Amino acid sequence: MKYLLTILAIACLASVIALFSLWPAKQPNEKDTAVTINGHRLAKSVIEQESGGDGYHRGSQAELMESAITRELLLQEAQRQAIDKEPTFRTSLETFYEQSLIKVLLDRQYRKAEATVSEEEIDTFLACYGQRVVFSRLPTKDGSSEPRTAGNGQQTSAIFDDLAEPLQVIISSLKPGESTTKYDTGSDQYIIRLDSMTFAPTGSGTPPDRQAVRRLLVEHKREQQINIWLNDLRKSASITIHSK
Repeated sequence: MKYLLTILAIACLASVIALFSLWPAKQPNEKDTAVTINGHRLAKSVIEQESGGDGYHRGSQAELMESAITRELLLQEAQRQAIDKEPTFRTSLETFYEQSLIKVLLDRQYRKAEATVSEEEIDTFLACYGQRVVFSRLPTKDGSSEPRTAGNGQQTSAIFDDLAEPLQVIISSLKPGESTTKYDTGSDQYIIRLDSMTFAPTGSGTPPDRQAVRRLLVEHKREQQINIWLNDLRKSASITIHSK
């Protein structure tokens, strides 16, 4: 989920620069006009927007005016060269529109995801530090939480301290012999089964503080809810992949 939002944010930022640089603005009335360039009025609010906000980096009024004039001259020149009518520009607008819709949807869905973490869950997570865990990854049947094949699948032995955080969260929620379905973005899902957990004298990792664990567990629960939601969207959709 994090990488989805990060990619969308970067793409939207690049697209929004192109969009607002060439998007025709409504003409302000004379009272609200700060400067007129080649017959085109710029509102006082546009000049303020050039500042990027208050604080140390805020420029003087003259600098803000100069920046706004330069931007407007470039905008007018781009329109004179009909860049706004080129197919590549229209494609960038379409891409920005789609990316913005997706980002707003994911942001809303993420805010809807409710996750609570108990003190017991934090205690259980911290108790796993210094333990050697043996776990198996098993593929699932299509649209099912049942393993596709019998057996141990892909088995791994590692010190809990050295596992990636997403795996730590999953392993800490299981007892030996228990399993859970891990949902990844899209249709990828598989089963994680904890086979054993024993004390490992070589485990030397320093456990995180309780607040860090709480944030980690909350984030994981929300991401799993989003991925389950995405998986459900895919399963309920009619998808036809056409061969070449």
